[in-house]
Amino acid sequence: MRLALYILISMMVVSLGLVSATCVLTCRLAEEPARPTFRRWLAAWGLKGLLVPSTIWILLNLGLSWNLQPLMPVVQAGRITGSWAAPFMKVTGLGVFIVCSYWAAVTLLWVLANVRQGLKGEQKKDFKSLCLTAGLGMSVVALVIVLLGGSFTLGLAVAAILAPIAGYAPGILLVKKLPPMYARAIAKIKFGKYTEAEWELIQQLEKAEDDFQGWMMMAELYALHFKDVAEAEQTILEICDNPKVSKTQISIALHKLADWHLGIGENPDAARRALQMVQDRCKGTHLARMAQLRLQQIPATQLELREQKTAEPIPLPALGDTLEENGIDSEQDLRKAQETAKNCIERLKQDPNNTHTRERLARALAEHLGRPDDGIEQLSQLLDMPEQPDSNRAEWLSLQAAWQLKYKSDRDKGRELLRRLVREFPGTAQAFAAEQRLRRFDRQRG
Repeated sequence: MRLALYILISMMVVSLGLVSATCVLTCRLAEEPARPTFRRWLAAWGLKGLLVPSTIWILLNLGLSWNLQPLMPVVQAGRITGSWAAPFMKVTGLGVFIVCSYWAAVTLLWVLANVRQGLKGEQKKDFKSLCLTAGLGMSVVALVIVLLGGSFTLGLAVAAILAPIAGYAPGILLVKKLPPMYARAIAKIKFGKYTEAEWELIQQLEKAEDDFQGWMMMAELYALHFKDVAEAEQTILEICDNPKVSKTQISIALHKLADWHLGIGENPDAARRALQMVQDRCKGTHLARMAQLRLQQIPATQLELREQKTAEPIPLPALGDTLEENGIDSEQDLRKAQETAKNCIERLKQDPNNTHTRERLARALAEHLGRPDDGIEQLSQLLDMPEQPDSNRAEWLSLQAAWQLKYKSDRDKGRELLRRLVREFPGTAQAFAAEQRLRRFDRQRG
């Protein structure tokens, strides 16, 4: 009886060791992000391949009824003689050991076969060498196990051959790839060796085909140094089609493409297409909203784009000390103001919410064409637009007050607008100038 108990315990310990070793070896073969999923699969497979067969084996040898006697003759004979516990423990230990050894062999073989399918190049060659070396080295051990233990130890023999392969395989399969290094490519770009920089980038991207930074450097090289916006656009589109690229990265790439279309290609239509792609690919996100806001500021034509690039005189603060002075425009300035107003009106027909164009129209009407009422009306429309920054609203209100005082000599209306400016936009530079102007009016009245 005691010997049977020792046999049962020893078989259980060996079986537990086999299962534990198999679980550790196979988990090490899975990449770190996939290990939680693999452990869940391994637990389910353990229930099916270990617990179920072992339970069935034990129940079949218990003898559930007079009609269903124990499966093994030695246990059945023990039931007849009344001393069945010892043979039952021996049979149970041996059966569990066989189940566990075969489960370990099948699991190792299945996992290694699946791992081998994804190997290429040097990894595949090294894995084959490992299998050959371990197979030849452990074949003698496996043969000894089978000769000593018989057919019952066949599963243990196969597991003994596969275990070293699974143990050394992570060194081949899970080699950490070094990140691409772009220092040499950047250096070549700085020295003007753009073709060599392109080849250097290609070599680095072969090591990491999904590296966003490298592909963006390649697109920038085409756009800024080769002046090939079409090739840069093709590179950007390929980046955006990569499923591993995030929405934020897509937005960054397409905004860059829009910059190149505007700055190098002078093509507002292409820039709008790039920003529209951001909206389509990032629907419902703040990225789409940012693209929409920028889309509204894109010039309608190449002529308008060139005008925006041309440096314009910076207007002085509306409430400066020269408020009361009147200037006389030359005939050339007058014609230029008329042309500016005409162009602004045409653009506003296409996009009434273009604040920059409407402000230019208001300034042209009031400051150069002698139509302050029309200019003030344009500013009123700007003030009625929703979601405008307070800095812009304060400037527009100060312009209205300045034109009421300067061009219409309406001090009552001017003071009313100055008070509104101080009340609605306290702490701004325009409000500070308005307070000074109001104090000056009070001293003049006194």
